[in-house]
Amino acid sequence: MSAKAGKKKKPPPRWRRHLVQAELELPPPAAGATAPGGAADPQVFEPGLPWWQRARSVAALAAVALLLAVVAAYSLFAAGRDRRLAVESADLARSLTLRAITAERPLHIAPNRRSFSAQPDATIDYPEPPEMLDLFLPVGYADFDAFWVAIDKVDEGRVLVIQRIAPDSNKDLRLSLNSSSFGPGEYRIRLQGYTWDGGRVDAGWVRLRVQ
Repeated sequence: MSAKAGKKKKPPPRWRRHLVQAELELPPPAAGATAPGGAADPQVFEPGLPWWQRARSVAALAAVALLLAVVAAYSLFAAGRDRRLAVESADLARSLTLRAITAERPLHIAPNRRSFSAQPDATIDYPEPPEMLDLFLPVGYADFDAFWVAIDKVDEGRVLVIQRIAPDSNKDLRLSLNSSSFGPGEYRIRLQGYTWDGGRVDAGWVRLRVQ
């Protein structure tokens, strides 16, 4: 046998075919079908629901309701503030208006001889209707024939000054005051005695609270 006869023949090469992407046309939509996202898409326009039940309408109504609630709350706050200011203004006008008295009330208070006391020496309720307060201040401990009296309202200013007032036979300084001229608050009364040369020397202190 020859050498050529002993050799096997090689099979013919196999060629690989590459894949090719083909673009095929889709079949036309069936009758009555809707395209996604189109005007007839139920997920977008929710057909069959009234306008006030749609998502955007509900959100808008909720925003309007919240705004109305805020406006109502502010209106209630402003009304309460105005009522409070009106009551305070009425109380202030009543306390600053001098009115006729209906009764008299004696009030005896012993002055502190050294300085103002740590606590009020007397506390009274604001008379309503107004009363004439007969204030008796015993000064028999002080050797003066005439006194200077000043009444100050705390955090406001001076209310009254009386010069050269003489004590009565009981050695009391008597002051008659219309209660309507003194509003609620704390009052401090300072007493000074006149010396022979016209000078003044501290002689007593009183703290009075009207509530």
